[in-house]
Amino acid sequence: MIMKNKKIRKSRIALWIGLGFVAGLVISGRGDFAVLVALVFGLARFMGEWLGRTSTKPSTAPVSPSLQAHYVEAGLSDSEITLFRETMETASEQINAIEATINAVPKLKSLALQTDLLPIMHAYFKAIVQAPKRLTEAAPFIYEILPNLNHLTDRYQTITNHEVKTQETYTVLTQAETAITAQAQTINEQYQAFVADDLEDLAASVSLSQKQIQSQSHAHPVPLKETEALDHARE
Repeated sequence: MIMKNKKIRKSRIALWIGLGFVAGLVISGRGDFAVLVALVFGLARFMGEWLGRTSTKPSTAPVSPSLQAHYVEAGLSDSEITLFRETMETASEQINAIEATINAVPKLKSLALQTDLLPIMHAYFKAIVQAPKRLTEAAPFIYEILPNLNHLTDRYQTITNHEVKTQETYTVLTQAETAITAQAQTINEQYQAFVADDLEDLAASVSLSQKQIQSQSHAHPVPLKETEALDHARE
């Protein structure tokens, strides 16, 4: 086991406070409740940072030679590689948690199927790994959407499991479903924008190949079949 002595990351605490405020507004629509949720989020993150200062949890697993070469080729320094891998490890954990919750709740699973949420999340994650230098472009997905979606789906599962449900309960669940659907649409749009250049490059390559094929076919006409040749000779 590797002992870690980390600093408390104030930016992470601030981020969680912001996410808590947004989640509170989504759930209740009330500012006072949103502030309360934000404070709870901030306190929870602070405790996590404090307890994580000295930890026996193993550090990120050693990078494989192929990935190391990929990151170096992409232009990342050693410190950037470490930061990138830690960031993506956290994102991977959140995606796995979201997927587990969705698969455990039939309504969420139905929503995910309708919006292609899970395959798009995985595809976006892989696209970022392939282009690590573009991590900042994916910042909304990594630092905002995934934590918020993880919290929303987790709370949805908790409320769904309540034995007694009131009209207010169903209203909150409906609001959460709307928010999750909107998040799925946002992820889809951001992913499409992220890979747009790749699609354009592929389209250009296809167009070039088609032109080359046409050029070659004109330079070397396809021979007529024997019966076709006879018909032309008779004419």
